[in-house]
Amino acid sequence: MSDWKEVYSEILSSYVGRYKARGNSPVRNEILADVKSEILKHEPEDSVGLPTHLRVAIQRVFLPHLDPKDQDDEIAIIQHILAVTRKSWAESCEGEDAREGKAHPTKAGDYKKAFMAFTAVQRIFKEEMDAYDRERRDTKDPKAIGQRNRIIQQWWESVSDERKAEAGRVVEKWNKLGAPKETHDS
Repeated sequence: MSDWKEVYSEILSSYVGRYKARGNSPVRNEILADVKSEILKHEPEDSVGLPTHLRVAIQRVFLPHLDPKDQDDEIAIIQHILAVTRKSWAESCEGEDAREGKAHPTKAGDYKKAFMAFTAVQRIFKEEMDAYDRERRDTKDPKAIGQRNRIIQQWWESVSDERKAEAGRVVEKWNKLGAPKETHDS
């Protein structure tokens, strides 16, 4: 399977300047229709799978600008993708208590400041967050380290409401219980 960024980069980059320069909705709709038709004209040699986060981004950003009949199709596709993703996530992951137990801070210094949902979700879903980061930047390039904060913020915005609610429950528990007894000074 080809990487969608490589396959469509030339087409997308040729339209991005015009799209950003136009402020009114009808002109942007025409540009989006042109991009869609251009992509459909140039079928790739290999199949191209869009990442789930990109599909969600399409729904949130571009859906209002699509033709109404295309909106219905896109909504159905995205809802199916999200349902499958949630189901596979629920089947493959351990329960909320197990995730919380694994991510539970063990050092007293971790409790110096109260936890927030953002910091808790980074601990609970560390592997997923790191994978998202690796997909979006060259981790071997020391100059790209500054991009990590921006990428993690994007990841946080794409986290589902269920996971944010889970992080909120974990934060309440961690802040209420405090550091484990064995880490306290005698």
